[in-house]
Amino acid sequence: MADAPFSRNSKKVSFLAPMQDITDAGFMRAVAERGAPGFAIAEYFRIHEYYELEPHILESVLLNPQRVCAQFIGENTEYISKAIAQIRNCYPQIKMLDLNLGCPAPKVYRKNVGGGLLRDIPKIAEILRVMRSEWDGCLSVKMRTGFDSDERFAEIFETVLAGKPDFITIHARTVKQLYKGVPNYSKIAEAVRMCDIPIIANGDISGAKKAREIIESTGCAGVMCGRHAVRNPWIFRQISEELAGLPVFEPTLADVRGYVDALRANIEASSDRMKYADSRLKKFLNFVGTAIDPDGAFLYKMRRAKGMDSLLKVCDEFMLDGGNAQKIFPQEPYAGVCSRPNHEL
Repeated sequence: MADAPFSRNSKKVSFLAPMQDITDAGFMRAVAERGAPGFAIAEYFRIHEYYELEPHILESVLLNPQRVCAQFIGENTEYISKAIAQIRNCYPQIKMLDLNLGCPAPKVYRKNVGGGLLRDIPKIAEILRVMRSEWDGCLSVKMRTGFDSDERFAEIFETVLAGKPDFITIHARTVKQLYKGVPNYSKIAEAVRMCDIPIIANGDISGAKKAREIIESTGCAGVMCGRHAVRNPWIFRQISEELAGLPVFEPTLADVRGYVDALRANIEASSDRMKYADSRLKKFLNFVGTAIDPDGAFLYKMRRAKGMDSLLKVCDEFMLDGGNAQKIFPQEPYAGVCSRPNHEL
């Protein structure tokens, strides 16, 4: 059994969160070029009877297998055992493996996997017992505080601890909260008090100051950023600088326009498995756009652009033209500007 490559008393660490259809190898490179996180968890492998270790996910893990965790989502221990053996035999350079107990997508939790397993505590115990017995590397768990409430958090957390993971990431919301509602960071502080392994805080870590506040208030070993790292790929550099008491880097909108080009290049390089490059880029720009202007004008025009050329012209208009290039890109999104089109005001 391997320990985590960090401790609860060492220098605070940062993680890039796993986001399906977002955190591929190209995206990880784009973020690393702007200030790499200490670690990352890759998109999950769906483990079932006909599972496949998808090549594009393997690529992201093998990008830096000492620092990137592979992640499983599933509930059948026979197939989980088989997949562990495959990784152990075919990809021995992979050192870290994570169990997903937090995915809040209804199409996922209805299959009693991801966040759905938080309703089935005995199954969690069974899965972790198998994973720990068969995986000698660093084993971790990414979980939420509960399914539809956090009343059973202590019971669930104690069950996870009994599986002997080397560290645990806790998203401070329930599954039913999805990505809305106020995270309950007190549950992360509770977890820290209950164990002696590192706990990573996740859930609306929106900027460097917020990261420092959560670390100081909970005693966690580090923070994990997901959607806010899509919006602001400099966030990990900024967190490191904030924690070290150094001046925090302030990118300009011209820097953001360069990031957009990096995203576009990655999308075009992956055209064999993706259609509609402009729609794909919009998926990222929905997050970036929450910090471009306070009125949401960029998001309005971006979402209505047709074709890549038109889309990039909108980016130029708001990020380069008319003196915008030198404007500071804020660390936090603008209040009231929504990243999800179906929630647009």
